[in-house]
Amino acid sequence: MPYRLVVVDLDGTARSRRLGVTPGVRRAIAAARARGVRVCVATGRMWASAAPWIETLGADSPAILYNGGQVYDFAVTRILHDRRLAAESTRQSLALIRRDGELQPHLFLDDRVYVERGHPLTDAYADDDGLTCNVVTAFEPLLSGDPHKILVIGTSKRVEALDLAVRAARVAVHTVQSEPTYLEFLPPETSKGTALVAMLEVLGIPAADVIAVGDGFNDLEMIETAGLGVAMGDAPEGVRARADYVCGSADEEGLRELLERFVLGSGS
Repeated sequence: MPYRLVVVDLDGTARSRRLGVTPGVRRAIAAARARGVRVCVATGRMWASAAPWIETLGADSPAILYNGGQVYDFAVTRILHDRRLAAESTRQSLALIRRDGELQPHLFLDDRVYVERGHPLTDAYADDDGLTCNVVTAFEPLLSGDPHKILVIGTSKRVEALDLAVRAARVAVHTVQSEPTYLEFLPPETSKGTALVAMLEVLGIPAADVIAVGDGFNDLEMIETAGLGVAMGDAPEGVRARADYVCGSADEEGLRELLERFVLGSGS
């Protein structure tokens, strides 16, 4: 069937963590767009750190940001969909996070990132995402603005234990491990999948006409929402098992392979 929209995760999908955005992926996206197929990005990043990569890809507007917390039409600088953490839920989440001093939380609010202390984990994250983290004495004065999300970085065992604690406490947030060492706190019922539904309502495109592709558990709802849900070859088994199709990894230009097969008709 002719697909009208392809929604792609950024890191580990459209962008190889080792190679960056490859020429083959850029060419395939350009060819898809030349055929009238819209190619949009869905990422956990905020706009400031996503924008350079979206430009490199030559992707279309709008973009899904904050793992589904926002749909942003950058062509006309207009927010189409915006979900925020409630202040009380954020306070409860921070209380649980602070029980383990080895965890490093990052608070996202209005295209800025805040931390309460410098940390090597923050330095590595900021370097990879190309952003600056602002150090504040405490997060609490920021909560009246209703943050978009909290990102907690730590060892996989520590973030898994935190996830269990949050679920046991029934805090009104949605948690997802976007990386083995990342736990993200989002507003309830917020995901790339719910943001995709909001995007499709604006664009007037049915889900059956959409391909969605990603490599992580934070992509799962989006993959299951689309007419064709695709997992990257190196995605966790729990993601690959629930996809309609599995392509190669980002290092193998899996996105190029996918576009050639299902959009351009030039695959094997």
